[in-house]
Amino acid sequence: MFRSFTALLILLFVSSSPVWANPVTLTESDDWRIRATLGLFAAAKTNGNVTVAGNTAALDMNLRDALEHLDFTATGRFEAWHGRLGLIAEGHYIGLSESALISSGPGAGRFAEVESTQSWLGLLVGYRALSGEMGNGRPFAFDVQGGARYNRLTQSVVGIGGLVDVGGTERWWEPVVGARYAWEIADSWTGAIAVDASGFGANGNDLAWSANLAISKQFNERSSVVFGWRHYDINFETTRSDGAFGADFYSTGPFIAYAYTFK
Repeated sequence: MFRSFTALLILLFVSSSPVWANPVTLTESDDWRIRATLGLFAAAKTNGNVTVAGNTAALDMNLRDALEHLDFTATGRFEAWHGRLGLIAEGHYIGLSESALISSGPGAGRFAEVESTQSWLGLLVGYRALSGEMGNGRPFAFDVQGGARYNRLTQSVVGIGGLVDVGGTERWWEPVVGARYAWEIADSWTGAIAVDASGFGANGNDLAWSANLAISKQFNERSSVVFGWRHYDINFETTRSDGAFGADFYSTGPFIAYAYTFK
């Protein structure tokens, strides 16, 4: 049972980070430039281990394994830039559930309902540190970002007749920093490389980091599609009343997103 439960927990952490890298614009403007993005990250490979209620399980999951447990997920990013300064908000929700066989402890041999949800909100400030033109005359930009992220994670395992009931809710704040380099590949095509890191020992999250490579295709003045590859790594550990709780793994895979520019 705990292998199934920790598989759900892996999905919660993997899905909890932004997956798009392209900025709202490569050129500075005295007018506000605002963009909203909705996207999906597909974890093609996940490897590592997690601990729930003092039970540790090693995991080696592919995309098919992950999608079997997904109920609903939504994730979005909002950027507003004026000159060199930007305001960024990121939001996320994911819910997963499964009926799993209890393999040990009270209620062994019975099925239990496993439910997990996670939501978070990140607020960051961005600064356009560098911008200009490359040798071919096409624009480039380099941004740095910093802020805070609020996390809420709920997990529970309830057996038939209440024979098993473990889990609960964890809430925590953590700092987030990031950097992004983007350049114009061709007319209506933009490339970007972005990295971010969070935690730094705050509230049990020793370190979480990601690296992203993205390409954006602009179809008109308002709409773009962003796709690329993301690698995510986390080392999180805390202690609850029912035992140790943690995650130490990496996940890698493709992502796709739709971006809409308001002005």
